[in-house]
Amino acid sequence: MEKIKKKILLVTFEFPPALGGVENYYFNLINNLSNYEFIVLTIPNEKANSFDLEQNFKIIRENLLSKFNYPKWFKLFKLIKNLIKVESIDLIWVGDVLPVGNAVYLINKLYKIPYFVSTHGIDIMLPQKNKRKEMIMKKILKNSSFITANSKFTLKQIANIGLNEEKIKLLYPAVTLNPQQYDITKKDMDELSNKYNLNDKIILITVSRLVKRKGHETIIRILPELLNEIPNLVYLIVGTGTYLSELKKLVDRLNLNNQVIFLGAVSDQTLATLYKLSKIFIMPAKDIQGDVEGFGIVYLDANSFGLPVIAGNTGGVKEAVLDNKTGILIDPNNKGELGQAILKLINDKELYSKMSQAGIKHVVLFNWLKQSKILSDLIEKNG
Repeated sequence: MEKIKKKILLVTFEFPPALGGVENYYFNLINNLSNYEFIVLTIPNEKANSFDLEQNFKIIRENLLSKFNYPKWFKLFKLIKNLIKVESIDLIWVGDVLPVGNAVYLINKLYKIPYFVSTHGIDIMLPQKNKRKEMIMKKILKNSSFITANSKFTLKQIANIGLNEEKIKLLYPAVTLNPQQYDITKKDMDELSNKYNLNDKIILITVSRLVKRKGHETIIRILPELLNEIPNLVYLIVGTGTYLSELKKLVDRLNLNNQVIFLGAVSDQTLATLYKLSKIFIMPAKDIQGDVEGFGIVYLDANSFGLPVIAGNTGGVKEAVLDNKTGILIDPNNKGELGQAILKLINDKELYSKMSQAGIKHVVLFNWLKQSKILSDLIEKNG
């Protein structure tokens, strides 16, 4: 007789085809946990129809919060309550401490459905700025079956608010873009080089959401000085976000339209090709009032293609980037350190080669099969 799979409902505002590290985190964990039946409750996305049809698990998309009623998350409570009845849910996976945790906490109290919470750094830091939100967050976390943290940094933040460390388990992100997955031909590289005028250029690249804390602005501001020493330098910015217009204005103001190229969202195949063309991955992420990089899987993605990285020494980044081994950690607010790191990697070919090889070896430790096994063991033990 075939064993009935446990049904797990993941509730999150962050899921593909939306782009981002958290989105990839949930998607890849689910795809490597075939011993459970998953249902995902998330928000609408204009590209969702074709994406959702390709998956082997059910995805339900709704506007999760009420526009008019208070509390806004009560609509989410009703959606989850209905799914529990219709789908016979055994366990709920909270993808966002607030506000998803509010609704799931109430579900647990009324219907005794257990839940666990995944945390990523910023979702623990920001609620601490508001006493009421911090109190609610602590209540949600304490009542969970277990908590996963995407880095030791995040784990420490949870422990610091009074949670039992034994309840918190490390569940690292893993590499999402592997060179072995893509057949990148010379033709592919030539086409992109010609399209963006990249021939004979030294290419810096950042891949991220376009928000202030990622550090794009610092890179753009240092470029005029760097171009005096390296005239063929080009900076590629991959991604979309709310900070795009500000960055474009800065590029215009500094007359860098030929040196800074905004590519928007690109396919994985295109991104892999861009990594192959690039020299250095650079993202000097900052801590802006608790808005911090919890880990930084993009650094590992770049390492997997042999790119040394330059990163801001904040949050959980030092767990993704081994300083002076797989990349260089800098003070993200110090333009001088950033410029020196770029020049060092461009001019010191021996150092570049060592970091490139060390990065390729480092990423082997971060794989989805290993992380999924950790999560599966936690579910069997506590869920």
